[in-house]
Amino acid sequence: MRQHMLNGWLMAALIALVCLLGITAYTEVSKDLPRVACMRGPKAIDKKAAQFKSCSTACCASTAPSA
Repeated sequence: MRQHMLNGWLMAALIALVCLLGITAYTEVSKDLPRVACMRGPKAIDKKAAQFKSCSTACCASTAPSA
């Protein structure tokens, strides 16, 4: 019984760790998307005015690439 409960907690901790890693990766990628899109140029944004406007305000604040 004790081993079964320990295995359950271990599995719950593993699932929580995977979820936290996924959320962190999603957050980092979503923060980096405007910079990457602006580095590729306006042609990568399908020439839509709304997207171009948001890209021009969000990108090129710092020209140093993130590590």
